[in-house]
Amino acid sequence: MNIVGTLLFAINQWVQVILITRLLGLYEVGLFSYFLALTGPLVLFSRFMLSVLVPTQRKLSYDYVIFQEFRRITNYAFIAGSVIVMIFVDLNMYESLCLMVFVLYKCYENKEEFIYTENIAESRIDFMARSKIYKSIITIILFTVTAFFFRSLLLAVLSLLVSQMLIYYFYDRRFSYSEQRAKIGIKRIEFRNIFILGIGLSMVEVLNSLVSNIPRYILEHYHSVETLGVFATILYFMIITNNIVVAINQSVVAGLAKEAQASVKKFYRSFFRLCGIFLVIIIAGEAILLLFGNDILVLVYGEAFMGYQNEMLLLGILLIFTVYTKLFEMALSIFNIYNLQLLLQGTTFIAAVIFSFIIIIPYGLTGAFIVVIINYMILAAGQVGVLVYHWKYKVGS
Repeated sequence: MNIVGTLLFAINQWVQVILITRLLGLYEVGLFSYFLALTGPLVLFSRFMLSVLVPTQRKLSYDYVIFQEFRRITNYAFIAGSVIVMIFVDLNMYESLCLMVFVLYKCYENKEEFIYTENIAESRIDFMARSKIYKSIITIILFTVTAFFFRSLLLAVLSLLVSQMLIYYFYDRRFSYSEQRAKIGIKRIEFRNIFILGIGLSMVEVLNSLVSNIPRYILEHYHSVETLGVFATILYFMIITNNIVVAINQSVVAGLAKEAQASVKKFYRSFFRLCGIFLVIIIAGEAILLLFGNDILVLVYGEAFMGYQNEMLLLGILLIFTVYTKLFEMALSIFNIYNLQLLLQGTTFIAAVIFSFIIIIPYGLTGAFIVVIINYMILAAGQVGVLVYHWKYKVGS
C-alpha cells in the first residue's frame, strides 16, 4: 500500500511539472526547479535524517517528543537559512514571493515528515501510505484547478501550501505519537546528543543534494532558466524512481535493522534479495525507456521536447545508479556507517563541482546528464567498496 501511495505521490509531483510546463512555460518550470535546488540542501539538513536515525539508532532511547522538539528547532533554522539564501540570489519581487511561499510549504512538509518518521519506527507504514494517497489527491485537484484557471506560478505554489496544511492538520496529526503525549522541553545535552549522532548522516544528505543540484546551478547561470526547465522535466523520471526506492526502503528499513542486530549474515541475505528484485524491475523499465522514451517525453510534455533521444538514453543509465545508490545508502545507514558516507559524498561533491564546470559550460544540457552520471558512478563505487569491506570484516571474519 505504501508503494501505491508513493506512486500516486510521484504522479502528483509529475503532474505539477507537466502542468507548469504546458500551461505556464519552460521559464516557470525552470524557476520551480530552481526553487527546489535552492531549498533542497536546507530541507535535508533541517530534517537531520530522523526517518533513518530514529528507527535505527542504538545509542539513544529518547521519547518521540524529544526528537519532535529537535525537529521543531531545525525547522526554524530552515526558514532562517532560506531567508538568507533569498537575499543573495538574483530574484525579482514576484519570484522572491513565490520562493517564500514555497519555503512555508516545505516547512509544513517537514512537520509531516516527522510524523512519518514516528510511524516508520513503529512499523505503521499503512498510515503513511494513506496520508500520501489523500495528500496526492487533494494536491492534484487544487494544483490543477489553480494552474488551469489562473496561470500563475505564485498561486500554483500557494495551492501546494494549502494542500499540505490541510492534510497535516486534518489527518496527519491524529496519527502522531508525540502529539498525544505530554510536552517536555528538549534539554541542551539531549539536543547535543541527537546532533552529534545524526550530523554525519545529515551532512551526507546535504552533500548528496548539492551533488544533484550543482548541475542545475551551472545550467541556470551559464545557459538559461529555460534550459534548466528542460533538464528538470526530463530528470523528473529519475526523481520518481528515487521516490519509489525511498518508499520501499522506508517499508523495510525497520525490519532490516532488526535483522542486522540479530545476524549480519541474515541481513545481507535479505538485502541481496531486495537488490535482485530491483534488478528485475530495472530491466523492464529500461526496455520501456529505450523503446518508447522519446515518444513518452513528447506525449507528456509536448512537441517542444522532440529530439532528446540522447538525453533519454543517458537518463536510462542514470536510473540504474539512482536505484542502487539509494539501496547501498540504506545498508550503510543501518550499520551506522556515517563517517565513511560523509567521505564518499564529500568526494562526489568535489567531483561534481569540477566536472560541472568542465563539461556543462561547453556542452549544456547533454553535459549536465553526463555529469550527473559520473557523480553517481563515483558514489556507487565508493559505497560498494565500503560494503565489501564490511562484509569481509563482519561476515568473513
